[in-house]
Amino acid sequence: MAISNAEKVRRYRERQKDKLKAANDVTDEIATRKFFEYLPVDGQWQDVRYYLEWAGFNPDHLPEFTDDTDAGYDPADDMPYRGSIGRAERMIGMLLDASRELAGIVNRYKREELDRHIDKLEVALGNAPEADRKKIAREIVTMTRHRDQLDKRVRFEMPTYEVKGV
Repeated sequence: MAISNAEKVRRYRERQKDKLKAANDVTDEIATRKFFEYLPVDGQWQDVRYYLEWAGFNPDHLPEFTDDTDAGYDPADDMPYRGSIGRAERMIGMLLDASRELAGIVNRYKREELDRHIDKLEVALGNAPEADRKKIAREIVTMTRHRDQLDKRVRFEMPTYEVKGV
């Protein structure tokens, strides 16, 4: 059975995406110092640690970059060993994944609470005296708009941290 043009394009894009993922970062070949050596020069690493501490992470368990090791490296990932910069990039990905998951949990919680409140208001609307019905109906509309706001996606801008392909 012949595959459709759309399927060919999808497979092509997947291959390109996989090739880009496995590609070396351009800076790996030209860097004159290791990432762990750069951190003290940059001076912002302490800010990262502060934000993590303020978020409730135990300061004794925060990552340190004192050498060019990457204990979390897995050769099965078909990626080259990149030392401290590879570790930092993987940390970024994991923190982004964790943030996305936490945002989803908070979103579901708020949606359920708004749904529960709207249901309660709808029951109250049926039993309310005429004078209170408009007020309750307005609150239902307001709560529904708040719930609809949770359907929207947000973007968070940050600097690009990988240099692969052109």
